[in-house]
Amino acid sequence: MAETLEFISVYDDATTKFLENEFTRLEDECYLDHAGATLYSDTQIKDVAADLHGSLYANPHSVGIASSSTQDMIERTRYRILSHFNTSPDEYSVIFTSGATASLKIVAEGFRFAESDDNGTEHVGDFVYVQDNHTSVLGMRDVVAARGTEVTCLGHDRAFQVFNQYSIPRDSDEERRTNGNSLFVYSAQCNFSGLKYPLKWIRDTHMGALSAVASKPSTRWYVLLDAAGFAPTNNLDLSIFKPDFVCLSFYKMFGYPTGIGALLVKNSSSGLLEKVYYGGGTVDVALSSEMFHKKRQALHQRFEDGTVPFLSIVTLQHGFEVLARLTIDKISKHVFSLARALHYSLLMLHHCNGKPVVKLYSDTDYEVHDSQGGIVTFNLIRSSGEYVGYMEVVNMAALFKIHLRTGCFCNPGACQRHLSLSPKEILENYEAGYTCGGTADLINGKPTGAVRISFGYMSTIKDVRTLLLMITKCFIDEPCIRKFPRWWEDRETKVRNKYLRFYNSNILDNCNFRITSSEKDAISDNSRNYIHDEIKNLDCTRNSVGSGKIITRVNKCTLRRLFIYPIKSCGAYEIMDSWNLNAKGLEYDREWMIMTPSGTCLTQKHQVNVCLLKPVILRQQKIMKLTYPGMPAIDIPLENTYEASREHPICQSRVCESRVQGIDCGSEASEWLSLALGKPNLRLIRQNRGRQKKGGDKAELSFSSQAQYLLINEASVSWLSDRVSSDSDFKRDTAVHRFRGNIVIRGNDAFDEMQWKHVHIGNSNFKVNGLCTRCQMICIDQTTGEKTVEPLRTLAEEFHGKLRFGIYLTRLENDQDVLKIGDDICYS
Repeated sequence: MAETLEFISVYDDATTKFLENEFTRLEDECYLDHAGATLYSDTQIKDVAADLHGSLYANPHSVGIASSSTQDMIERTRYRILSHFNTSPDEYSVIFTSGATASLKIVAEGFRFAESDDNGTEHVGDFVYVQDNHTSVLGMRDVVAARGTEVTCLGHDRAFQVFNQYSIPRDSDEERRTNGNSLFVYSAQCNFSGLKYPLKWIRDTHMGALSAVASKPSTRWYVLLDAAGFAPTNNLDLSIFKPDFVCLSFYKMFGYPTGIGALLVKNSSSGLLEKVYYGGGTVDVALSSEMFHKKRQALHQRFEDGTVPFLSIVTLQHGFEVLARLTIDKISKHVFSLARALHYSLLMLHHCNGKPVVKLYSDTDYEVHDSQGGIVTFNLIRSSGEYVGYMEVVNMAALFKIHLRTGCFCNPGACQRHLSLSPKEILENYEAGYTCGGTADLINGKPTGAVRISFGYMSTIKDVRTLLLMITKCFIDEPCIRKFPRWWEDRETKVRNKYLRFYNSNILDNCNFRITSSEKDAISDNSRNYIHDEIKNLDCTRNSVGSGKIITRVNKCTLRRLFIYPIKSCGAYEIMDSWNLNAKGLEYDREWMIMTPSGTCLTQKHQVNVCLLKPVILRQQKIMKLTYPGMPAIDIPLENTYEASREHPICQSRVCESRVQGIDCGSEASEWLSLALGKPNLRLIRQNRGRQKKGGDKAELSFSSQAQYLLINEASVSWLSDRVSSDSDFKRDTAVHRFRGNIVIRGNDAFDEMQWKHVHIGNSNFKVNGLCTRCQMICIDQTTGEKTVEPLRTLAEEFHGKLRFGIYLTRLENDQDVLKIGDDICYS
């Protein structure tokens, strides 16, 4: 299949087999976020464990054989790092930091911009950066500006214009450039588009290429190269290109360890870094009673405050061993080949009406690996021309076990440029709710971010096919048309024909599924408008009900079904008559949760078979009986008789960013859960007190995610089910269970509930907290534990990416009450 795609395999068979064995845990996963963090290999971790298990590493600041051995290993690691970048301690020094951001901060705080001339006049250089840069580079601006340094931003096009127009003078004017020190910062590879910026800019900057844009043209120029995104898949040869400072993050290179990076400093430029603060290990002598100290002479000793993370440092060697087996040159060509295959695959995809499926954000044509890295960034577009929100893509990708990155990737400059957002629009988006890393993906129909695919050395063509499978199955109006867009027709015939052969082969042939044609409802838009108009214009009789609240009485609307979910994310227990309400919601609803050994709550998002764990409440016997296929049942007492002890300790976890606390239900329950779900050391935790609702609301919550109650309208479920393709694997009779509501109503039109503000059921009053935003959990059949694409795909299609279904309720009274099947429901 790879040959028919014109995917040129860079690795030989032995390398391919080696990587398959090293990453067996990826067999059912599609990891496409290597620019965020790449993955560690099995051999690497085994070697790390064996190293730590068989060695004695002590604090390098101590005196002794173990400490001396640790210090020697740290110094050998410094040498290994420099060797990897084809340089030596004679030319560069290594300062260990917590990551690239910490390295950038060191330079921002310590770079000496000011110099005094022979007359004692102080001259301050400039700080110049390319707009397409990481947020951590932007963070340098405030630090340097506070020290009186002029800050200049070079736009993408302007930067290329300046350097392309520059020619090296015959006679260097370096000796005349003495008025202060200027610093130029740029990324070797853009983490948004994958563009590789020219490394020759380093030399040109040193020669004065940026004097034309600086406020003080006669300064000496230095370069800080952000290589954190470049180094994992590219060869940074410091024997050829000689930036003054280079920042690195090792987890981006080989996955483990995290929390450690380095700042490489050219020795001839080390005098430009000054430091005020000092910590343990960075001074030769210090007086505690007087303001006196002497910092150490070695550069890294002056900047590595406190004890370095020596155990992490000594494990770096095992990561470099993995890269050495493959060679960086092969890795670079491999990730580029994958990115090129994906880029042109997406370029060719069109809906049945001929409109493109994808808006690509690129700075190259993916023809030359010297200028393009293993990154492809895009947004999806519907056949109507509307953009698909990236949060919708995230939810669909999760169904296919695809791990990708969305948003602006901490590169606001590149994001703004590629998405054509003006500064005014960005600020307006912020006022409308957009924040970095937030979920506001579409504002006024325009995307606020994008979807990024990034490849690593262990990525495969199967990853490309899996992503295209997800896009084709979830976002394309069939039948899919593969063609070059009109603008492409002006390109050279040779290039076009080359990739035409690439795309005429069906990239999805071997993906083991049959693509079905979507049944398009020609009046779906009119149907939606009709529903909303009916809701808006509904002529109802208004009555005053309870506490002066205006309620619309609709006698035909009744409480049809009641469900509780005693154990968070596990199976439902349906109530057949009536049920008590307490201060936290329906009695016993989300009263328990399953906690993993790491202290997190086990949910269906992580393990779908959790839904098959069914609780049965036997109130007269005062027990909850837990069942699971193939397991004998176990009884859990309903009365909260546990007190904190060694057998029943108090445990802490988190639910929806809120800290929760509960009491361990004991070893018997733990063993049963672990055996049933096939995960060791699971614990059943019971809440010992309600938690405060976020946002200052005084209402208490159980272990529920957002609110006390979730209301679902049967008519809305039926409306959505009718629009799911009949030849999908979605079972209509199980649809209502997928939405995991507490209260299911009957008697209203579809989506009538989305307009409600207050609800009265039986004798209880509720306020509506808002709409429930849906994720991939509604694609889990609660009766079988099987995952399907529907109904999330149809929900997204019908409502243009707004994945909302059902409403959250909070009861306004805290006293005991009862809900019973058949209760009349009033609303306003």
